[in-house]
Amino acid sequence: MSHHLPAFTPHEALEASQDLVTRRRGVPMFVSLRSAPSSGDPHREAGHPPRTPAQPADLELADTFSAFRDRLRAGGEEETVIRALQSLAYAGLGPDRVPPGASAPDGQAPDAHRQLSSDPGISADSTEADLRAGHFLRVVNYHNTPAGWKDELVAELRGYKEDFETVGLADLERFARTGVWHKPRPGLLPVFYEGYRDNFDVAAAACEEAGVIGWFFVCTAFVDTPVEAQYDYALAHRIKLVPENPRGERLAMNWAEIGDLHRRGHVVTPHTASHAPARQVLAPEDIEREVIEPKRLMDRATGGSALCTAWLEGSAWTGESAADQALVEAGYRFVFSNTMVQRLPG
Repeated sequence: MSHHLPAFTPHEALEASQDLVTRRRGVPMFVSLRSAPSSGDPHREAGHPPRTPAQPADLELADTFSAFRDRLRAGGEEETVIRALQSLAYAGLGPDRVPPGASAPDGQAPDAHRQLSSDPGISADSTEADLRAGHFLRVVNYHNTPAGWKDELVAELRGYKEDFETVGLADLERFARTGVWHKPRPGLLPVFYEGYRDNFDVAAAACEEAGVIGWFFVCTAFVDTPVEAQYDYALAHRIKLVPENPRGERLAMNWAEIGDLHRRGHVVTPHTASHAPARQVLAPEDIEREVIEPKRLMDRATGGSALCTAWLEGSAWTGESAADQALVEAGYRFVFSNTMVQRLPG
């Protein structure tokens, strides 16, 4: 492995990342940035765009991804891609990472366009092409953030702030529109899922102490569940709890806190209503409950427009299902999934 990445074997990096999952800590991940099919974006064309000059660090990531993929092959293509990206991200973003150097975005003018791929498929080849073109995001995925972990979380986020740029929604929009990252250092998004109360009490404060923007994906039905029922609701809807989340206490954010997060400059947006996977959102009433109503509630609480969403199980957007079409009609602009963030039509 070259001097820009620590000398982990693929299996060592994957094992270390999976240990973070087990311990409910922040899990680094690289994900492709793409335009959804039929977006009508005049600056992209179907399929992968022609190869364009890229940063040496991006080329190195793409080559390392290819090597990790060959060592971590699994039964299915998507699982192979996830394993390779997860191990690569631990090597590149984990505690032993080598800080990236500052660099201009390929020497291009800030408004230059480099067409994003519109391929909705999940494959090693398409993912490698995104890495090679610099069309990817660095994220760290969090869930519960109990009070006992605050000092560790602040230190972790401060470390990321030293090495990476904080990313707001306008930054994501610009990157997706132009295909060019416009800041001198790579960006990184800390993403907090499900809408736990401790995300408001602990994670938001930790983000502010570290000087970064937090991205909060909230299950809106979890918020609306009576306090005395939230523990059982979480268990029934794959919202994982830790010992610091006791039965009988409020475990979810409330709407006033959600509005406060927005006013404090964080990105707060729905993660469906009930933590539903896309494959279960089929009937019109399901779409209303899991796609449309969460955005309506979020927009009412924040006074803004929630532009991002994510499914349980991290399904990508293909445009083929009624739920996919409903996301566009509801006004969402981005879908976060296991291996990519897609800019939707509109």
